[in-house]
Amino acid sequence: MPKDALKSAWHKADSARQQVLDRARLCSALTKPWVLPPESMAKNDALPEPFSSLAARGITNLEGRLLLALYPPGLPFFRLKPAAKYRLDPSVDPNILGQFEQHLFLRELAILSKLEQTDRPKTTNTRRAGFRSRKRTSLSQLLITGDTLEMLTDDYQIKVFRRDQYCTGRDSSGGVQFHIIKEHIDPLSLSPKQLELLEIDVDSTLEKSSQDRKEDMYTMVEWEPMSKRWCIKQEVKGVIIEESEEKVNPFMSTPFELAPGEDYGRGLIEVNLGDVRSMNSLTERILDFAATASKQLFVLDYNSQVRASDLAKPSGSVIQARVAAGQVVDISTLKVDKMSDFSIVGQTREAIRRDLSAVMLMEGESTPRGDRVTAYQVQRVAMELEGALGGVYAPIADSMQIGLIERIMYQMKRDKAMQPLPDDSVEIEAVTGIAALSRESDQGKLVGVLQTIAQLGPETLARIDKGILLDLMMRQAGVYQAGLIKTNEQINAEMQAAQEAQTKAQAGQQLIQSAGKVAEQNMTPESIGAMANG
Repeated sequence: MPKDALKSAWHKADSARQQVLDRARLCSALTKPWVLPPESMAKNDALPEPFSSLAARGITNLEGRLLLALYPPGLPFFRLKPAAKYRLDPSVDPNILGQFEQHLFLRELAILSKLEQTDRPKTTNTRRAGFRSRKRTSLSQLLITGDTLEMLTDDYQIKVFRRDQYCTGRDSSGGVQFHIIKEHIDPLSLSPKQLELLEIDVDSTLEKSSQDRKEDMYTMVEWEPMSKRWCIKQEVKGVIIEESEEKVNPFMSTPFELAPGEDYGRGLIEVNLGDVRSMNSLTERILDFAATASKQLFVLDYNSQVRASDLAKPSGSVIQARVAAGQVVDISTLKVDKMSDFSIVGQTREAIRRDLSAVMLMEGESTPRGDRVTAYQVQRVAMELEGALGGVYAPIADSMQIGLIERIMYQMKRDKAMQPLPDDSVEIEAVTGIAALSRESDQGKLVGVLQTIAQLGPETLARIDKGILLDLMMRQAGVYQAGLIKTNEQINAEMQAAQEAQTKAQAGQQLIQSAGKVAEQNMTPESIGAMANG
């Protein structure tokens, strides 16, 4: 590969997307300018200041609702199930299938624990941010700019890239062909082997400040159709410092609304750009009018005896002025006589405000709060989002949830933190969408079925395996405590111990009874008399 190959590929892809990127910057400037700042903006440069904050508040509201619907606290947002070929095969032993489902449930808990961990990664000196915090940043990029790219690092931390940090290429069906990411890194954060490839002198580099020693790193993630794998390359100073192949892509791309033939999604703000821009412009006009109307300017007639200094006199002073019918006629205040015209502006702005508030769910029910969010509340929020976002919520859920779980399962197998399973033996299901119901809903259905079965009599109820039923209800409730539920071996051992104790007790009773009978048989009149006289 020639020198600076990835850098050249970056500049080529970057120049081809400028029109789309400028559109995304406009959307950001009208809502949250820091999400995608203007091009070539320095650290001390001022950000654009929109006149209306309605769109920004609406985006914040949608971020919270999406985060609640996609990753509800206290509820699992995915489920691992045995593949349909095992789950629906009547020849598979139900006991083995139940044990496999219990094993998958424990895997779910291990994956959630990995995502929720807050320890300090080895590659950084700061404690990792929770994955929900990272996801909220990603959702902000998605709603405003229309596209987001995340990466699950080797430390199981989610890294979110800003829209202008990556370029994406897709095929005609919308599938990702490549990503090219540009980052500014400290070369001292690289491994000793990589520093050797770059021929960097560590001692001389340490003498520089952290800002002066920054270098551009280009990362290319490309799908190889022949090997069916993702090829990942990293380049610094024109040198390839890392090259690997991955079966599951660690980079997860999510477009908001992807038009056929395009490489990047269009965001919610761009979809409603007319209303957002009009809201900003009309608010600016109303503020200008309000500023003009709030001014208190005195107007003196040319022939007035009042002087400007008279107007500055303290209250209670006497000044000379022309008075007619008790009214001062040679002095007045400047008035704005366009109230009727600006009432139309206010009415138009109010109509746009209502439309945007409806789109961003700012006038609906408030986000559920409390110690525990129920499955019904999550489903309600998901239904509101599906209606407000025009049917794009379900694809967003699939892209952001399933891709993350696939990658974290792959990494845990690779790191030997999870026992490997055949690739076609497990299915991943998102349980926070419209069509998918959570375990809490399934548990309610199960209880309803059991109540119906109980009405059919004890014979029908006896057909239910209570052990399997208990395991199923514990999984659906998301409760696991080692040793809480007795295993079949423990139950059999306790039954055997109880039977042995009962057998011993019966044997002892029989021994006592036998001894009594023998003594009774050996009794003679002489021995009875001797006992009475004794």
